[in-house]
Amino acid sequence: MSISRSQTIEWDGKALSGWVDLDGTPTKVSAGRETIHNHAPGFSDALNREIDRHRDEIFEKLLPFFKRKSEISSTVDCGCT
Repeated sequence: MSISRSQTIEWDGKALSGWVDLDGTPTKVSAGRETIHNHAPGFSDALNREIDRHRDEIFEKLLPFFKRKSEISSTVDCGCT
């Protein structure tokens, strides 16, 4: 998994969003403040302006979270048809 550099990483005050390549497919992902606080080491109490200023670094630190989330999504059968 890697960050798609053709798209920007954005912080809208509620969610950090950007694009990652999952198995060669560009996929938009996002993480709210609680996810950032819980899954981006060093940003457990980051303020709005800090998240905005360090959004690229935070997004990099969230890559393992996005990968786990995608692996779980692909292995869980929701029973939908």
